[in-house]
Amino acid sequence: MKMRSLLSLTIAGLLSSPSFATVISGKVTDVSGQPVEGAEVSIEGTRRVVTTDENGVYRFSDVKQTHVHLHVFSSQYIHGDNDLGEIVGDKTVDFSLTPSSVENIVVTATALQSSVLESVTPVTVIGAERLRRIEAPTLGETLKNTPGVQSTYFGPVSSSPIIRGNDGPRVKIVQNGLDVSDVSRVGPDHNVTSNLASATQVEVLRGPATLQYGSGAIGGVVNIVDKRIVQHQMDGVEGEAEVSYSTVDNGKYARGDVTGGSGNFAWHIDGYSRNTDDTDIPGYASVEPDEDEAYGVLESTAMETSDITAGLSYIGEEGYFGFAVEQLDNRYGVPGHSHEHEEDHDDEDHDEEDHDEEDHDEELHEEEGVLIDVDMTRYQAAGEWHSPIKGLTNAKFAAAYTDYEHVEIEDGEQGTIFTNKSSDIRASVSHEEVDGWHGVLGVQFQHSDYEAEGEEAFTPANTSSNYAVYLVEQKVVGDVTFELGGRVEYTEYDADDSELSLEVTHADEEEHEEEEDHEEHEEQVTSYSFNKYDFTSTSLSAGLNWEYAAGRSIATTLSRSERAPSQQELFSAGQHLATQSYELGLVFDLDEDGHIEEDLKDVEKEVSTNIDVTFRKFTGDWGYTVSLFYNQADDYIYQTNTGLLAITEEHEDHEEEEEEGHEEEGTPIYYFQQADADIWGLEAEAYYDVNGQVRVTVFSDYINAEIEDDNLPRTPPMRFGGNISYMSNGLSADVGVTWYDDQDDVASYETQTDGYTLLDASVQYEFGGQGVEWIVYAKGNNLTDEEARVHTSFLKDQAPLPGRNLTLGVRALF
Repeated sequence: MKMRSLLSLTIAGLLSSPSFATVISGKVTDVSGQPVEGAEVSIEGTRRVVTTDENGVYRFSDVKQTHVHLHVFSSQYIHGDNDLGEIVGDKTVDFSLTPSSVENIVVTATALQSSVLESVTPVTVIGAERLRRIEAPTLGETLKNTPGVQSTYFGPVSSSPIIRGNDGPRVKIVQNGLDVSDVSRVGPDHNVTSNLASATQVEVLRGPATLQYGSGAIGGVVNIVDKRIVQHQMDGVEGEAEVSYSTVDNGKYARGDVTGGSGNFAWHIDGYSRNTDDTDIPGYASVEPDEDEAYGVLESTAMETSDITAGLSYIGEEGYFGFAVEQLDNRYGVPGHSHEHEEDHDDEDHDEEDHDEEDHDEELHEEEGVLIDVDMTRYQAAGEWHSPIKGLTNAKFAAAYTDYEHVEIEDGEQGTIFTNKSSDIRASVSHEEVDGWHGVLGVQFQHSDYEAEGEEAFTPANTSSNYAVYLVEQKVVGDVTFELGGRVEYTEYDADDSELSLEVTHADEEEHEEEEDHEEHEEQVTSYSFNKYDFTSTSLSAGLNWEYAAGRSIATTLSRSERAPSQQELFSAGQHLATQSYELGLVFDLDEDGHIEEDLKDVEKEVSTNIDVTFRKFTGDWGYTVSLFYNQADDYIYQTNTGLLAITEEHEDHEEEEEEGHEEEGTPIYYFQQADADIWGLEAEAYYDVNGQVRVTVFSDYINAEIEDDNLPRTPPMRFGGNISYMSNGLSADVGVTWYDDQDDVASYETQTDGYTLLDASVQYEFGGQGVEWIVYAKGNNLTDEEARVHTSFLKDQAPLPGRNLTLGVRALF
């Protein structure tokens, strides 16, 4: 009986598959031999990640992969890699990391997810801790002190990033790699809907990033990374909460996010609420104020915002899949349109009850001026599968559907309604090394259904579709990393028929006195039936990063990118209330006298040839990053003031009331045109560690942008900035100053802007107890109460930056 049992066990053992229980362990230290605590060690091609303990020790049990590649990540060190190849039996693998004097974060927005120091293109990553220190109500104002980045600044309620002088459709705003799909690329008054409240980092790619994101990223990319779709297993719950108050706008802000998990499932919930009054300013809003203009306040800048996001993920050892839903409600004022409404009341009005008059006074602020009421629902899914088949290391999928609507409310009455229903779907695979090259092959599909209804619908309803395929390859040879890539995309627009009604006069009446007759103001009414516009764009890029000495590198990128025009650039034909302009698109043929031809124009793609050179030093007591760039663009698309005025119905109604000889008013006509352009400049940032507690940082950027015999409009001025920071025993503080030069290199019909200097400071103290880390902070902005007008803003003559502000807050991490 015993022999039979033993024989059965032997046969079963021979027939069963071999069971591997390989253990990989080791220790992570710095170059001086000190243990590195909290470093993340991962097995590439799996979801397995472990963290080193206080002794720098890590351990993987039951490793089933036969080919193992380990990666070590710590933001304070240069990352470590070790390809173990085929393994049999347990392994001990130690790492020695070189300290980095700058935060070295993985850039998820790049196709190959290189770190900041390995990237061949200029990139800045703002980590969670710094993001909390600089966070503002809008994305543009949050990032405006990043080298090479400034803000459109449409008041404190709406602003988008400007990268190297590019904004609007040239700067792609993405959330976790997917287009935000709002209408912030259509007009500067439309706020970016991305949620920074729970962002773990914000990545800024300067220069063409068209390979992965398409022609809309010809100027750069901003990627907001958050935890809405959890990608790693976790047991337990973690999160943070924060409340703050700001004096400049009586602002009240509260946010919170919680992430938890057990086994293969993980979940995430975050939300925030922000309520402000009109913003205080140091003086009058207008450069030339009316006698009845309010002093010390920028009217129509209150905001009321709430947002909530929830996500759920399933995470296995070889991959994950997650889904998230976001709901945003945002109501904010648009500055530059406030009016004094001195009502002439009849006798019967004065006989009304007192409480009715009080109710009217309370609602007057909300009824006057222009408000935007935003309602957005966003659905997002993402997944990853490691080693799906032989030859592929992973396959990724991401998709988002956004249902966006905003209503423009003027003087309490509903005006134009903008809607945008859009989809963004991406899929990519990464292949194993072939002759040292590894890379990513991806496809992308985007579709947008845009519509605007109302008197201010300056762009006709249209649908756009985009199909693309891209390939990025990388090879490391010694100390040099080579990168090659290309993308082909097809874009198609289908716009509804449109009727253009326009009456034109000249802004400079003295030069056109002979035309001061009825014919000059004769209204043109023309109907247009748009054909489908389609463009095939090809983008190519080649770059390298050479670490020529320990902690020193040179990165160079040469790219040729093509961009299809945006729907706004093509089809705009009407008054844009927020920018107080009449916009006219590329397809219309407008001559210098304001006459519009009946035949539509042909439109060319924008072609940009760009070279970037970046120098980095990132070890030791001092370091720097300096980027030089030159961009030569053929058929560059730009919007410029024509010197013509569109006579609106409002002005026509008052023509009879005008005194004889009074200069007639109108809305400036801004016309999209194409011409060759040259754009070049630099960004520089350097630091010096005085000791272990004090760091001095300086930065500067400069842009020169010319188009044939003129300057490009709204080019950012040169600026210099500096910061002194201190950190010790939970106490940290910093003082920063930024100087903006005058901007007198302006385009035709563009006004100059005086320079200004901004002084900011902050202090915070961290302490812990009972599993909660508390952070109490105070920060001050524009401490000298300087009147500052942003040259890149359409409202520079009507909306200065906020005055002196003090923000007090507390944050809890658990």
